[in-house]
Amino acid sequence: MDRYANYSLQDFLQDESFIRWVKYPDPESDQYWQFVKDQHFSNSDLIDKAAAMIKALAGFYPQVPDCEIQKGHQAILERLEKSTVFPLKRLINYTGIAASFLILSAISLWFFKPSVKLPFSQTVISDGFDSKTLSNETQEPKLITLSDGSTIILSHGSEISYEMENSARREVYLSGEATFSVVKNAERPFYVYTNGLTTKVLGTRFKVSAYKHTDNVKVEVSAGRVRVYSSSTEGDHAEKQGIVLTPNQKAVYTKKDFQITRTVVPKPVVLVSATQLKSYIYTDTPLSQIFEGLEQIYGIKVIYDKEKFKDCKLNMVLSDESLFEKLELIGKVVEGRYNLIDGQVVFIGDGCSE
Repeated sequence: MDRYANYSLQDFLQDESFIRWVKYPDPESDQYWQFVKDQHFSNSDLIDKAAAMIKALAGFYPQVPDCEIQKGHQAILERLEKSTVFPLKRLINYTGIAASFLILSAISLWFFKPSVKLPFSQTVISDGFDSKTLSNETQEPKLITLSDGSTIILSHGSEISYEMENSARREVYLSGEATFSVVKNAERPFYVYTNGLTTKVLGTRFKVSAYKHTDNVKVEVSAGRVRVYSSSTEGDHAEKQGIVLTPNQKAVYTKKDFQITRTVVPKPVVLVSATQLKSYIYTDTPLSQIFEGLEQIYGIKVIYDKEKFKDCKLNMVLSDESLFEKLELIGKVVEGRYNLIDGQVVFIGDGCSE
């Protein structure tokens, strides 16, 4: 333990046991490192500074391995040493180092996504771009209009950083929750980056929920089409390995295992006009036509055994209940039931007799 008496900031940032304690504290390690601070009181502030830097870095990119965090810290320190020479006391001043660290890590990890995926220790010192950052600390949703005409409704406690000057793409980085209405521009796709998930759109309306301290990232589409894929996927085939979402579909990305599942949103919205909706009135109509009507109204495909249900006929008005209430009603009439699988409705049952 005497070795800590001569530890520098850099030493603490490269100490595996110290990093592990900061990232994953437990009663035993808490007691140990408190004892270290008590024994080396003169280094107490230095320990706090190192811990603050590690926490900030882990917060911006929680899935970075400890070895890469060490490399990132080393890269930052080397960059600082190559900068304009300052007196030693000023160089190790917490405010200066922490500010430099936060600026470098925030720009590169939170507000910057390189087109070629670099090792963390390289991206941590990448140069940033001219981005704008906005947050919503009010209790009401905040409307943001981008230069291309797209709009973002930013929820309470959320933050975005965006860059609209890139000629090839439009990019937004989100922490929290926001609803997007994107102006279509096939030549400049619109990307939303969250914690582990990338959403690519051409022009659509959708909501993304990606709070830092939750286990999942959720994307819900209300109009148009989007493609979502894991940001952890390497290579040029990342997008192809993702899934496409259409209106009233939802993707849930699990951060723990990097898996994306597709389902139906909890409250599917009507996609046709009020006038069109009133026209969906059926009298003694085959079930197949009613399912076609539901697909037109909600954009959700209904999969069923056409042969089994070919003799089923119903009287029904589709302008009243919700999608799920309609499906429940149909199930009672024809003695069937439905499941939601991969963003579609799967209707099963024994069918109807003549």
